[in-house]
Parts: sequence; C-alpha cells; structure tokens
Amino acid sequence: MVTAKSARLIVAGVVVSIAIFFSVKFYRISSLSEQNETFFINLADDAERLNATLPEMVSENIRLDKATAGPGNSFHYNYTIVDNDAATKIAGDPEELSKLKMQLQERVCDLMPAYRANGTIVNYALRDNAGAVIADISINPRDCV
Repeated sequence: MVTAKSARLIVAGVVVSIAIFFSVKFYRISSLSEQNETFFINLADDAERLNATLPEMVSENIRLDKATAGPGNSFHYNYTIVDNDAATKIAGDPEELSKLKMQLQERVCDLMPAYRANGTIVNYALRDNAGAVIADISINPRDCV
C-alpha cells in the first residue's frame, strides 16, 4: 500500500527527474536570436535525439517513454509510473496532482528560457503500466511570472 508520504516522494521524484533531465542531458535549443522556424525545427531535432535513447528510467519508479514535437509550437513528454500502487495513489489525489502541476510549471519557467521566450507549450503525459491516464499536464510559458 502506498502511503501519502511515499506518494509525495514519488511526485517529488517525477519533478526532480524531469528537471535533471532537461537541465543536464537533453536541453539543446539554439540561441534565441534565430528565427522561430529554426526553433520549431530544433524542437523536432531534440525529440528525435531524445527518442534515440528511450525508453529510459529517469528515477526508480518513472520511465520516460517518448518525446514528440508539435503540433505547432509544443513539446510532449510521455512518462510511465511503473509502480501501479503509486500510480493509483497519484491519480486519485487532486491535491498531489495540483502540486505536481505547480512544480512542473516552476521547472518550465525556471529551467527552460528558450521555450519560455518562444511561447512553447510543454506537455507531460503520465500513464500507468496499462497505459491508463494518470495525468495530462500542459504548461503554458505565458503563465510564468
């Protein structure tokens, strides 16, 4: 049985894993002085480079399965929470999902200046092992303060 404390640790692990993932290994965006068309191309290139290394466990209970660019100016990350009890607990707790969304928004706002400057929507899809939706979270950089 997953306790509230372990669910919070899993959510924190998701956020930390995503932040590390962006800031260390795969955050490769060209300079802001380039045209937006080039930025869109780089989003597709980033997804292609990232997908060449996937699937990958980004923490003990979280696997990054796929990244996609588009449609338009958006980027998508597809994760699986491989611990079914933890996935069920997170899916059933609106407060934890709200905290997760706030943490992901902070990461986009703080760690992704090129996305923010170009208005790129960053989407996170969290699924359980059976592919059932746990959460679909969309972060609009216009909401950054």
